Amino acid sequence: MSGPGIPNYLDYKWRRRGLDHDRFPHRNLPQARPVAWPGKARVALWVAVHVGHFPMDMPRTPFVAPGGVDRPYPSYWDYTQRDYGNRVGIYRLMRALDARGVRATALLNSAVATRYPALAREIAASQWEVAAAGIDMGKLHHGGLAQAQEKALVEQAVGALRGAFATPIRGWHSPAHSESLNTLDLVAAAGLDWVADWINDDMPYAVTTSAGTLTAMPLAWDLSDQRLLFQQHMDTAEFVEQVLRAFATLYGEAQRTGSGRILTLTLTPWLMGQPHRIRALGGLLDRILDHAGVWPATGAEIVDAWRAGG
Repeated sequence: MSGPGIPNYLDYKWRRRGLDHDRFPHRNLPQARPVAWPGKARVALWVAVHVGHFPMDMPRTPFVAPGGVDRPYPSYWDYTQRDYGNRVGIYRLMRALDARGVRATALLNSAVATRYPALAREIAASQWEVAAAGIDMGKLHHGGLAQAQEKALVEQAVGALRGAFATPIRGWHSPAHSESLNTLDLVAAAGLDWVADWINDDMPYAVTTSAGTLTAMPLAWDLSDQRLLFQQHMDTAEFVEQVLRAFATLYGEAQRTGSGRILTLTLTPWLMGQPHRIRALGGLLDRILDHAGVWPATGAEIVDAWRAGG
């Protein structure tokens, strides 16, 4: 590890063989305790929707968030495409999911709740779960932030959502999966109990912080529409095929091992909410839900079932 907060890799106190941190012990998937989902489901289907605000003056340091503005300021080209997702695309996602009885988890920038109040009301009425996802996509969490400054970012993001939604805010996803060494401690101190920043597992696991234990949730980056459609320029049919291949593997593993699995479908309104893609999403969901033993669930519902032992 290196960065603004760590002047030299050799000075990092957790540098050692194996894991270079003290957040959780090493665990291979075959060693994980078996999980039984409600109704003896084989696969929990977690739909996580990135509901973000991309400011027109996004900073370019320490890095540009995935999907961030690429052109010089003011880039109306970039800004209006992202804005399309919060005014048009997300409503298509809502209809597709609601028609199939799938409750998503909105990974919500707090700026969306204040800049798009009509959308916030729609999300509240939809019965989606709301998880805090920072303030906006230009305010990243990294080692160059003073702890007090990052604490203020976390508290502002969480406080704004708790003020806007009646349902509990339990989860956290940092903008662009960004973290400092303090982020997990600050998230737990803010009263949250699950986090979806690390992409090193298919199943939940416990994470140690100075303010208590968090549950890490598997927000699959390799199956994200941002990764496949935006970064790798796959067409929609290829995206669907990739997800179905992953589902077939996880479904088979659950059948073979007797332990439940999670398929995370990570969606972005300005990508998947386009009119030429939305029918494909509906077809994808139908093919997954047509299998016996699929449990559509929010992040918090999966966390609770995993903690209870299934």
